[in-house]
Amino acid sequence: MAQSDELRVSVLKRLARAPVAAAKPGPVTPAKALRLAMIRAAEARVRLVINVLGITEEIVPLDDLLRLIEDDQLLLALTARGETCGLAGIDLQTRAAVIEMQTTGLLRVTAADPRAVTATDAAMIFPLIAGFLAEIRDTTQGTSLEGWVAGYTVGGRVQSTRAAGMTMVDTTYRLVRLTLDLGAGERQGMILIALPVNPEMKVQVPPDAAAGWTAALNLAVGGAPAVLHAVLHRMRLSLRQVDGFGVGQLIALPGVTVGSLRLETPDGKLVARAKLGQMAGLRAVRVQVPAPAEMTETDNYAVQARSLN
Repeated sequence: MAQSDELRVSVLKRLARAPVAAAKPGPVTPAKALRLAMIRAAEARVRLVINVLGITEEIVPLDDLLRLIEDDQLLLALTARGETCGLAGIDLQTRAAVIEMQTTGLLRVTAADPRAVTATDAAMIFPLIAGFLAEIRDTTQGTSLEGWVAGYTVGGRVQSTRAAGMTMVDTTYRLVRLTLDLGAGERQGMILIALPVNPEMKVQVPPDAAAGWTAALNLAVGGAPAVLHAVLHRMRLSLRQVDGFGVGQLIALPGVTVGSLRLETPDGKLVARAKLGQMAGLRAVRVQVPAPAEMTETDNYAVQARSLN
């Protein structure tokens, strides 16, 4: 082997043994922080695995902000000390995906049909938006958005942009919109967050350790998982009968109606009675108010009454 070849081989061996320096992670940008916050909140709060396709940010006055919000969006107030300071907007497809995951655990491949916003939508989407704000506080540290959502909580539903305009301060807002890949077919959704650019526009909350502890406790308890079983009927069958089941077979449920549903804890304790139905094409239950107790005469009472006469 020539000397030049030996030198080349020696250099290659040293390069092969040399440790490869790990690539340093790039700085966290506001867009990357928001994307990470959205992905974390969706998976942790509503078990929805998504991808963020795009993020836009605009600085707009209140009038322009209200014009940019589409009519079919569910609006939730972002509040500080009970006052509406900003808005969260959730489109139809995102609402439908969240409801599907929380009711059936599966996403439809086809897009949801247009329908009106309901109070149930607001209740079921609340954990996602609350989780998104909480994640933003963590992921935006060290970015230009640090502190942007500090002090805000998710309030109730806002009926319209007109109602929002009557309560929100006439100032400049940062409007962030996230386009979501919902992970089923071609379904996409959108979520927006709008809050004042100037942190001085926030309602200043005086420090109160007791109130802070109470709020933290409510947030922790409210976000805890609660498992309920919807039981329509229980029956005993032999292994031979179960083994004989086939696709499309009808099974008789004697005495069962749509109003026979029981909501039970995992250990079988009755929480409420409900009625089986559907909402937006999905299986649903409506909790029923127990009928008031009625007093009726028994045979023994009737006999006793006759004996007294």
